[in-house]
Amino acid sequence: MPPWLPWMFVGGIAFMLLSFLASKYQSKQHKTITFAQDFISGSILIALLGVIVPDVFPAFPLSSSSVALPNFSGMLRSGGDDIEIQVGPLRR
Repeated sequence: MPPWLPWMFVGGIAFMLLSFLASKYQSKQHKTITFAQDFISGSILIALLGVIVPDVFPAFPLSSSSVALPNFSGMLRSGGDDIEIQVGPLRR
């Protein structure tokens, strides 16, 4: 799972909150459909930023503790018995 994926939810909530505050500051009516539009806009923006600049987003604090993936790095580094693999055309 990419580290920016949970941040899409946070970005959607932030856009909803900012839009709501802007409409209240301007004394305008805030419709229910605009909440959904702002959430989708914020999620899309964070997703685009996550694809373009993935190093900006830190690991989400809840995602690392809730889903524990197995550590395969030790298995990959222990070479042990290497097998020669021929890549390309046959040698003569």
